[in-house]
Amino acid sequence: MNLQQYRYVVTIAQVGSFSQAAKELFVTQPSLSSSIKEVESELDVQLFHRSKSGVYLTEAGSDFLI
Repeated sequence: MNLQQYRYVVTIAQVGSFSQAAKELFVTQPSLSSSIKEVESELDVQLFHRSKSGVYLTEAGSDFLI
């Protein structure tokens, strides 16, 4: 994981949306999603619960940001 990916996780957690985070970070939503999946795979944890109503941190995701 690199600093940019960490910034992605923080921004998604703050705004609660991959698409809104992508806009704020000036990246495409698919590349943001891909980067987060890469981090989750590297850490072997799921950082976010994804639903149609938004995105929120899992317990592991909260621990990661602390």
